[in-house]
Amino acid sequence: MAAASVSGQTGIEDILSRLASVAPESTALIADGTEYTFGQLAAACERISQQLTPGTRVLVRLGNNAASVVAVHAAWRAGCSIISASTMVPDAEVQRRIATTAASAELTPATDGDLEVGVVATGVTEPAPASEALVMFTSGTTGTPKGASLTFSALRGSVAGIAKGAGLPEDGRSPTQPARGPRIVMVPVAHMGGFLGVLTAWWLGKPALLVEKFSTERVFELTRRYRLGMLALTPAMVWELAQANGSATLPGVGSATVGTAAIPEATRVAFEEKYGIPVLRNYGQTEFAGAIAFERHADVVAGKRPDGTVGRIAPGVEVAILDPDGAPVPAGEVGEISARAKSAMSGYLGADGRPSDPGNWLHTGDLGRLDSDGFLFVVGRVRDMVVCGGFNVYPAQVEAALNDLPEVADSAVAGIPDERLGEVPVAAVVLRSGCATDTDAIRQALRARLAAYELPRRVTFVSAIPRHDSGKVNRDEVARLVENQAS
Repeated sequence: MAAASVSGQTGIEDILSRLASVAPESTALIADGTEYTFGQLAAACERISQQLTPGTRVLVRLGNNAASVVAVHAAWRAGCSIISASTMVPDAEVQRRIATTAASAELTPATDGDLEVGVVATGVTEPAPASEALVMFTSGTTGTPKGASLTFSALRGSVAGIAKGAGLPEDGRSPTQPARGPRIVMVPVAHMGGFLGVLTAWWLGKPALLVEKFSTERVFELTRRYRLGMLALTPAMVWELAQANGSATLPGVGSATVGTAAIPEATRVAFEEKYGIPVLRNYGQTEFAGAIAFERHADVVAGKRPDGTVGRIAPGVEVAILDPDGAPVPAGEVGEISARAKSAMSGYLGADGRPSDPGNWLHTGDLGRLDSDGFLFVVGRVRDMVVCGGFNVYPAQVEAALNDLPEVADSAVAGIPDERLGEVPVAAVVLRSGCATDTDAIRQALRARLAAYELPRRVTFVSAIPRHDSGKVNRDEVARLVENQAS
């Protein structure tokens, strides 16, 4: 069989039609137990693309289903840029995004296994910015979601870096017939991890296996049915799998990667002890179309894994740790993580709906440090940092201390206003099954691990940590939970 071209002379925008031309009968997608070939998806894309206004932006209500994948590639086939919106996004926010971006149509993919996509024109025909592939909105943890504009070149840079990091050719490889084992996608396609998951599967010559709703039982079932090799998980998924009852195993899985948010060390250890599979942490952002740093399997096997690291810098990415004035800080000191890469966004959308130049270095808004061996550590968000009586408290460091306690399964820390100190740290804690304790005992146990100003002033016990649908901790909700209990 002829090899499908995935060289740098082509790219992401035509990947489906390109692979369909050389491997039409190879499985491209598995969703809800149904297999779809590259040829089937390409034919559906051709039908839908004819309903779109070429060169414009279109908003797509993305879910983890086959029709959503069709909608994406139909838009690209028509020369359109995609405005992403999860099926969970309220209609008012959808309409705001349509207005902000001057989208020419709203696309609603079928959710019943059909490959049809509903298209409703808005009457607007404003051209999309040149080379723009996707506008992905941030999770809104800093207020109104911001649109990050990403080019086709940025998306290609990301999947090429993933291929290189996996020890495969940067240009990818062609699909086979019969198909290779699939690459599973359990995180939402409407978010960067899931969106890239499908593209990466195809770039590596594999089918994408879409999972609409995560459950431990579903994961066990799929690992028995397919040889997956690797699981891409959120911290909450790792926690649920670590807590699963019984003696279920994950056959054929060699490693699990985890991103979207920091994972508690205790959760990682519990998962690894239960399944004998390493959890490889990675750190990325929507604004970088994926990874800024990630752990390598070779480092873990060789014992080169400092506690709490998110790994080494990804291929093609440069990182600088900067102080509030924009000057680099010495190795080992905390500052804001800034980065630049080919996969970086063109900029956030301004009031006119066009991306604004982010400058030479893109500021991530995350606090971290880089050690002398090149390992990156993330200690929290700039806005999440709690300033208690003039002292900086990093929630991630307090959470790490909490999660080291034997009775704690998971935790989240936030700041609440305090008349005397300005802010004080508080915590929501999930206890391990069968364990009991109280706030005083928690605080007493932390005294040997934290400075006095870092100790949570209040602790609320919860059944689960509140998170956004991207998997990130909802710190505003943590603060509300604690304050509501006190009142």
